[in-house]
Parts: sequence; structure tokens; C-alpha cells
Amino acid sequence: MKKIITIISLGLCLSCSTATSKPTKNKSLTERNPIQLIDYKSTSYSLKNFEYVRECVLSKKLSHDTLTIELLSENYQYSNPEVKFILKSDTLDITVQVKTVQRKDTVIYNKKKKKYETMHTIEMQGDIHVDMLVPKGKIETFRFKGLKNFPTTIYVNGIYYKNCPTKDIAYKTYKGKVVNRINKDGFKDGVWLQFHENGRIREEKHYDNGAFVGGKTFDQNGKDLHYVSESSGSIQYFQTDSLFNK
Repeated sequence: MKKIITIISLGLCLSCSTATSKPTKNKSLTERNPIQLIDYKSTSYSLKNFEYVRECVLSKKLSHDTLTIELLSENYQYSNPEVKFILKSDTLDITVQVKTVQRKDTVIYNKKKKKYETMHTIEMQGDIHVDMLVPKGKIETFRFKGLKNFPTTIYVNGIYYKNCPTKDIAYKTYKGKVVNRINKDGFKDGVWLQFHENGRIREEKHYDNGAFVGGKTFDQNGKDLHYVSESSGSIQYFQTDSLFNK
């Protein structure tokens, strides 16, 4: 199921100013900063579980003066993206949004204030969509020209991007063994256990980097009850032979 958020805005007064105010010159990015964005793309990414890993830096590569950054982000797709950025004190602040177009300004008379004002109008061209059937994460690739060093801090749309995990995100120990692991990619890995109130194992499942391998359930005395099967988030239980041999 695809959820589509369409954003088209005409005649929107984003800011109003008096007609007598002096126009300000907006210098282009290349005028203010010799660094240029030469490429941007995004695509769905399933090699990491975004729900656990969240926003992070997948990789950074600097070749001569060209920096390539790969980021793991939430899987919002822009049909007509516009990318802006500011580099200041080793902090790279990126904004990705639907492309906007400046329309002709309109001068109106404000009767309450008894003066003329200018209504600045923009049009937002495109939409933002989320496909519920694809991974929740996406990989965003940015290529910049003109950098000499890696930025130490990266933000995208106000969100801080840490380096992606290199160790297990979470785990527990049971009788000296590691169980209930969420590995560095955000997937269940190894043995997962649930317990009865008396401390005995109630359910044991095995995973290989997020893929379910197999499992069993046990009664409060430790006797096998059922085999466990998982498929696309659903769980099924099948009786074992021991259930009939009590």
C-alpha cells in the first residue's frame, strides 16, 4: 500500500514585507561557498533494519576534492527533490525538500495597518510518498566537489547523523551465553529466549541475521510443547510428538 502526500501550494504568503523595504540579494550557494553538490540520489535499502539502526552515516569517501557520503535515512521519497546545504565549522547541514519555484510578488494594501505590503508567493512542485511495502530505510548518496576534509558532523533536515553501529545494538546473557541479540545491522541474530514466571524457558527461537531458522515452546517443567514457525511477521505453532507421549 502506498501512502502519498501531495504538496502543491499556490498563492501562499510565506513572508510579507512593506513595499518600501529594500530588496535583499540572495547570493547563490556557489557565490557564498566554493563547494558544490554535483549529484544526489536515494533508493530503498534493506541491508539494515531502520527501526533499530535509525539515521546514520553508512560511508564517507574523499577522493581529491570530491566527497561522497552515503546515509541511512527514513524512506520518504521526493518526486522532485531540491537539495540545499551549508558547511560551517566542519558541520555539514543538508536540507532535502520538494522543489519550490518563486512566483510573481503581489502588492496589496493592508487596511488595518494602513500601508502597502508585498506578498511573496512560491509554488511547491512535487510530492512526498511512502510505500508501505518497501523497506523503512533508504540510502541517500550525496557527492560534493570542493571539500578538502571530512565534515565531523552531519545533519539532514535537522536530524543528526551518527556513524552506523559497528557492534551489537542490544543483547542479554543467560547462563553465561549471549541471547536476544540485535546485531549491528538491526536484525535479530542467534538464540532468542522467553521465560515462564518460574524462570524456565518458555520459548526458544533461532535467527540468522533477521531470518527465522526455527524454534520450540516448552511447558513450565521444561517439556517440549510445540514447534514454532514464523512467516512475514506471523507466528504459527505446531504440536510436537512429545505432547502425545506424556
